[in-house]
Order: sequence, then C-alpha cells, then structure tokens
Amino acid sequence: MAQQIPVITELNLYVDDAALELIPRREAMRLQVLPIQLVGNRLMVAMVQPEDLLKLDELRRITGRDIQAARADLRVIDRGISRFYGEKDELETAQALVEPGLVVQADVRGGAALGLGGEDAPAVALVNELIEAAILARASDIHLEPGVNRLQVRLRVDGVLYDHQGYPLDLHQAVVSRIKIMGGLDISERRMPQDGRFDARLRGRVFDIRVSAVPAITGETLVLRLLPKTATGLKLIELGFGPDHLVQMEELVKRPHGMIFATGPTGSGKTTTLYAILSRLDRVGRNVITIEDPVEYQLTRATQIQVHERIGLDFAAGLRSILRQDPDVIMVGEIRDLESLRMAIQSALTGHLVLTTVHCNDAASGASRLVDMGAEPFLVASAASVFLSQRLVRKICDQCRAEYQPKQEELDQLEIDGGPFYRGRGCDHCRGTGYYGRTSCFEIMVVNDAVSAAITRKETASELRHLSHSLGMRSLKDDAVDKARQGETTLEEVVRAVWVAED
Repeated sequence: MAQQIPVITELNLYVDDAALELIPRREAMRLQVLPIQLVGNRLMVAMVQPEDLLKLDELRRITGRDIQAARADLRVIDRGISRFYGEKDELETAQALVEPGLVVQADVRGGAALGLGGEDAPAVALVNELIEAAILARASDIHLEPGVNRLQVRLRVDGVLYDHQGYPLDLHQAVVSRIKIMGGLDISERRMPQDGRFDARLRGRVFDIRVSAVPAITGETLVLRLLPKTATGLKLIELGFGPDHLVQMEELVKRPHGMIFATGPTGSGKTTTLYAILSRLDRVGRNVITIEDPVEYQLTRATQIQVHERIGLDFAAGLRSILRQDPDVIMVGEIRDLESLRMAIQSALTGHLVLTTVHCNDAASGASRLVDMGAEPFLVASAASVFLSQRLVRKICDQCRAEYQPKQEELDQLEIDGGPFYRGRGCDHCRGTGYYGRTSCFEIMVVNDAVSAAITRKETASELRHLSHSLGMRSLKDDAVDKARQGETTLEEVVRAVWVAED
C-alpha cells in the first residue's frame, strides 16, 4: 500500500533548525518549499505538489539527504519561510543574494552603475534581490510597506498583490535610502511625496523602474513600477483580439488618417494596445512621433517625447511642436484637457493618423466623454475612426487547467447558459493561484455613418451603446464570457474585471 503523504497546516507547522540549514532561504523561495524536520538521513520538506519528481530530485541534490515530501498550501510555505528563517540570518542572506546577472543603474547624473559598498552593502544586496525576484515573477509593481514590527514586501503579479517576504524593520531606512539614491530622490526629505526612476538590466532585458515614495505614519512607503523598455513582440494577435475583432483592427490600422481612441480605467492595457498598433504600422515610410507620460516602451524607428510639465512641456505644448515635425502618425499618451483634444482632432482632420487614450468605462462613453470635455460633436464624429474599450483578465494556467460545471446561481448572475467552463487547480508553475499571465477583453465601436450621425446629435452613451449593439458590436461582457468558454479565463475573472464594470 502506498505511503500516505503528510499534510502540513498552520496548526501543525513546526520547523527545526537542522532542517533549515540544509536548504538556503534563496533555494527555498525559488523552489517554493519549506524544510520541516531532519531525522537521521531523511529530510521532510513541505511542497505544494509532493508528486513533483523533478523537484524531489533537485532537493536530494541540494541537501544530500533522502526527501520525504509533505503537502502544504503555498501560503503556508511562504509564511513559514518568512517566520522560521527569521531575523537571525537575514543580513547574511541579503549579502548572499548579490548576483552578477543583475546590474542596477541609476539613470540620473550620468547613469553610472551603483555598486556595493561599506555598511550599506546588505541594503544594496536586498534591493537587487527584490528587483530580480520581481522580474522573474513577472511582477509589474513592488510594494515596500513598513509596519509596526516588520518591513513587508508585496508583488503585483497579473494585476493581483501577493505577499512576497517580510524583513526586519531595521532594514527599512537603509533600503529606502538605497532606492532613493538610485531613483535620484532626496534622501533627507521624508515628509513630502517624491517620484524618480532608474534602469535595471537582468539577463539581457532592460527595465525602466519608476519609484514613488509617500510618507506614512509607520515610515515611508515605496512603490516601484517595472516597465520593460522594449516593444519587441507586441502584436495585435497576442493581445487577446478574437478573429472578428482582429479583422476590424487590421482594417482600421490601414487607414491613413483619423483617430483611434483606446478607453478604459488605469491599468487596463490601453497603452500596450496602442503600441501594438504602432508596431503593426510601416515606420520606415511614415514618420511616427509619440508624446507620453511616461514613455512606457522604446519603439524603433519612432520619435518618442517624454512630458515634463515642470519645464512647460505638457501634452498641448508637445503636440504643437510635433505638428512642425512633419508627422504621419501621432500617438498622444492621454487626452487630459480641451486644448490637447482640439489639436489632436485637428491633426486627424488634416490627414494624420492619431492614436490616444481616454479614461472612461466603455467604448460608447468615450464619445460622450470628448463632448463633455468641450469638443464640438460634429468634429468628434468627423475625426474619430473607432472607440476601443478593454479590460485585463487573468489567464488560466495551462499546466493545471481543468474543466468544471459552475453552479446555477453563478450562471444566473452572468445571465448565461451552462458550460462547460474551466479553472486552474493550482500548481508550482502558477504558484498555486490557478492563473498565469493575462489577456485582454475588448469591445470595438467603429464610427460608421450611423454612429457618426448619433454622435453629431449628441446622443447619450447609453443610446450610442444600444445603437452599436444593434449594428453588431460585441460587448466587453460577451467577449469575456467567450474567452471563459474557450478556457482562456474563468467566470470569476469575468465578474471581477468586466461584469462589475458594466453594471
């Protein structure tokens, strides 16, 4: 009879020091395991999947011991690593985490590389480790939050925050100072918010890292946003467009002039979609110029301008300069004021292709938003080619996807028929979440003659929405549910990211 696998929970979690010494913290974090107990030559190790033979072989190689696998939830393992490795070796751990594979550069005062040195070496090493861990985990943001007793670090992966690790509070000020130096901030200013940036290079990839420091009652809270500095590989077909939407977009990007509006809340992927459109365009025979705040990707054969409002270079001033540069295609990172909107519309009406974003809930609301800002309805109707709305949803992990039948109340809530549908069971590949990566859900309101006439009549967003649906536009919810039926995402993600937005 097969040996029963032990189950480790918060209630029966106990770790001895002899077991901890066999697996360094770094390896425990990388493999997502927790050494529990050493008895003779046998080491008990908690894992999410005790049946993973490759991981068991690697543990035997690392420890030189026989491995007895126990089953544990990933949250139990993460908390155990934070709790039992403890404060006693965290400074040594931080020093050991320095690797030549990661080069962190401050892009201020000449961009010289900042190396290890003196008493700050543990903080330098810890910052390098955090950036490396975030990049390898595909995180978009690093949150450093000082508490009463610990410095808590969280990573945002696929749009959701997860606890990464806790550190001694004594490290907080040194870590903050290190990041401030890298980002070009004033290390003596702790009462006012500050913003900065620096570059990080890991395994041939370069990231632009934006730093935000905000004073809180327990100390300064820092958020680092990681932006890859290349648009290579951004393709429309990879963003989540369905076959019908892809055909529409391919036709739209062939137009020599007009305006393409990407709409949606902050963090919904609007800028990435615009870059995918720019990547699709001929940038050899056309002059492509962008003005953004910030420049999120570096695009070859394009002139990219960074907004600097402190010196007077805002979107309006930038647009005025761009129009003297003989552009064919203009991308404006965001329409924020009436002056910028009017210049963008005029550019589209005089033969330029203009791409930009507007913050609103759906495609139909985009046209109403422009009119509310003060633009003449007939100019909006004449200049706009399409209003595209999108949301990001997490993708089901390919390694643990399984079919299931949702409860009837879930189907009733979404007003859809039965499945089958899919969800992830949770595995090492997805860190037990059931999700890996994200995709977009879209709705595309093409400004044809009927929609143009409705905009000119100043019809409401609701009326524009009903008209577009009658002409065949699929809603965000319809596109999201289709992706759930195809096994790309879950109904829970549809409710979280799309359904609530439509209500």
